[in-house]
Amino acid sequence: MRRQRLARGLWALGLALAGACGGGGGNSSGAGNTGGGAPAACMWVGSGWSCSGSGSAGAVNPGGGAGSGGASAVQPDAGGGSGGSGSGGTPASMGGDGPAISFMEFSINTPSQPGQIVAGKDGNLWFNHQSTKPSAISKMTPAGAFSLYMTAITNIGPVGIAAGPDGNVWYTKQQGVGFATPGGQITEHGVPGGRDSAGITAGPDGNLWFTEPIGNRVAKTTPGGMFTEYMVPTAGGGPYGITVGPDGNLWFTEQNGAGNKIGRVTPTGTFTEWPIPTATSNPWGIVKGPDGNVWFTEKDGLKIGRITPTGTVTEFPIPSGGNPGAIVAGPDGNLWFTETGGSNAIGRVTPAGVIAEYQIPTPDAEAQGICLGPDGNIYFTELSINKVGRISNLTGGGTVKPGLSMAPPPGMACTKDSDCIDAGHTCGGDVCSAKTHTCVGSATMDPGTCSAAADCWCVGLGATCDATAHQCSFTMFGGLAPSPPAGM
Repeated sequence: MRRQRLARGLWALGLALAGACGGGGGNSSGAGNTGGGAPAACMWVGSGWSCSGSGSAGAVNPGGGAGSGGASAVQPDAGGGSGGSGSGGTPASMGGDGPAISFMEFSINTPSQPGQIVAGKDGNLWFNHQSTKPSAISKMTPAGAFSLYMTAITNIGPVGIAAGPDGNVWYTKQQGVGFATPGGQITEHGVPGGRDSAGITAGPDGNLWFTEPIGNRVAKTTPGGMFTEYMVPTAGGGPYGITVGPDGNLWFTEQNGAGNKIGRVTPTGTFTEWPIPTATSNPWGIVKGPDGNVWFTEKDGLKIGRITPTGTVTEFPIPSGGNPGAIVAGPDGNLWFTETGGSNAIGRVTPAGVIAEYQIPTPDAEAQGICLGPDGNIYFTELSINKVGRISNLTGGGTVKPGLSMAPPPGMACTKDSDCIDAGHTCGGDVCSAKTHTCVGSATMDPGTCSAAADCWCVGLGATCDATAHQCSFTMFGGLAPSPPAGM
């Protein structure tokens, strides 16, 4: 089962499947992260969990958890992007209170591995099958009735999805862009040069705009299939998520380490880019916020980012150290986002940066896409358990309060990373702790242990073993493993 999950994750560029230990809504006291400091993250230290960057250095309280508290210093101006102003630094994450919400989950009636999701103009929800079996998209009514429609051009599952200006639902897939009518009739167009496609959004000019991560382009297509492409200024930037900003321009994330920026392109193709303060943060989802700013997620940086129209970046660490993915603006004036991996949560961040995290009812759901539904509720997909979730009572009145359950302590002894393939702590990201020689999730930032490439659980993905540092070249999708602490 775990090997199947690894194969599934390969095509999804930058999809960091590594998990993190739990940690709750956060405490209102304790030292917060200083500007540029490490986000809250937990590591097993032999007899208990130690969480760096949290309100206390001790064990995390089950259910409640340790969050980041207090105010902290903000980084000095980190320098401007092209044509813009500098970065606003990283204040403490004010993880804590939020309303009690309600969850409902709908089981999909066919195998689908649901990915990104959007509300169509027909009053239904539409989502991608993040799989090749079948390569399809599905429609779901707010009441939970499903219809499946097969896609065509390539045998690769769809990636991005958006409601088009023509009343159709548009999607991207490897080498193609297509759309489905409300009745499910599929039309697809090949991307010029056979290049890839990823995030997609309806532009202010009546066209569909999408990203090409490998081709390093941002492109647009008319509803009739006429393409125009624009090269991103930073070589190897890896544009991924894309949205329309409050200024009427297109804003996008550059997920590769060579990029690690937020970019903006005008409808006529003029670019501006701003660096993200946290290195190799793997910026992923992006959306226009209710406050006139643009908000984005840092999948490997374990933070939520905010950028003003003039380019000032502020980051808010996730209290649990979870991996944020897709993000959407809610009708309650806040932003809602998914967390992949071990935290198994949906997060909410206010325009002021206060983060609350809610445990998804079903374990190991691996939440992917998220959107605002036609009924004013929030919908999200659960890739690993083949469900669509719905969140209601966004402003209170539900039964689920903020707070995450503790992840179980590791109990499987090991000598090398490949011993941990079936340990089951995270979806595709267990390593053999260099400190305790027990299996832990790679998002704990433990460097793992190896002496040869064959020792790495991810050798099939091209990992090698550093014979000096005794760690694999990477332990999770989306980036290199962290260097071991001094003295190890």
